Amino acid sequence: MSIERVGAILRAAFPDVASDDPVAYFKNEGDVFQALSFSWLFWPRLVELYGAVFIALHGNDEVEISERLSKPLADGHSNWPRMVWSDAVDSYNWFELDQLFTRWRGPREFVAEAESELAEILVHTWRARLVSGFPDRRFAVTLSPADESVGLAIRVRQESPQLEVPQGWDERRRFIS
Repeated sequence: MSIERVGAILRAAFPDVASDDPVAYFKNEGDVFQALSFSWLFWPRLVELYGAVFIALHGNDEVEISERLSKPLADGHSNWPRMVWSDAVDSYNWFELDQLFTRWRGPREFVAEAESELAEILVHTWRARLVSGFPDRRFAVTLSPADESVGLAIRVRQESPQLEVPQGWDERRRFIS
């Protein structure tokens, strides 16, 4: 993360703020309600289900994840490859930066750089959040670069202890019976 680079990106997005210091922007362009909503992005709620930890960024995550894990894939998905439990958990802990927001603003030429800078900050804060919430576990929080099929993403994976497969996990239909 480069304070100078972030300052340049913010200066382009908010030309009325006469500062190169990123700290000046929340005072001049933000408000307490925006800060409160974004606090959950930087220090997310953690949900533990079936012994696995999930980053909660979508609202109602615990119910949504639990419901999805309790419903088998339709029979039409029988040709999909089997999915081991740890990969299923990882699929919930994969966050494309451009999918975290539905509201976009200019300048468009700085969006990719802004995503990259934000992603680096989130990697550090999410690591700290996971250590704080689960000090007995070790997680990898890494960036996955964008390619032709997906955007820049943050991946969270539990490294230790190894996840235990819950009883009833069906690798083919990807649900817990």
